[in-house]
Amino acid sequence: MKKLNSIIFSILLLSLCSLPFQFISADKVPLKPNLDLNAFNGVYQMAPSRIALDVTQSDTDVTLSFLYPVGTAVITVENENGDVVYQTAVDTDASLDAVIDTQNLDGGVYTLKISYGSTNLVGGFEL
Repeated sequence: MKKLNSIIFSILLLSLCSLPFQFISADKVPLKPNLDLNAFNGVYQMAPSRIALDVTQSDTDVTLSFLYPVGTAVITVENENGDVVYQTAVDTDASLDAVIDTQNLDGGVYTLKISYGSTNLVGGFEL
């Protein structure tokens, strides 16, 4: 019984230690690296070990909260047809938060693209 408790304790301890590394996905708008595999001619990029922001969606907006400054980030929203319906540059050295007002957008599926430095992230949300 003591060995069984020790094994269970070890598994629980390892699980708890991995929790701080589980914050890669955002609340309702999951993000992933935007990799164009054809652009690298067979050379694959590693995904960033930490995504520097959380993205949340409410009834009226999408909020981007950068976890630390990354310089200038370009935020783009495209509709289902690939048309750019919103684009802005955010200086994260001045402010870590950006809000996209979605009240004037039609219902549908949108693509959110965030670029900073050599990092390109993409996610989707629906109105």
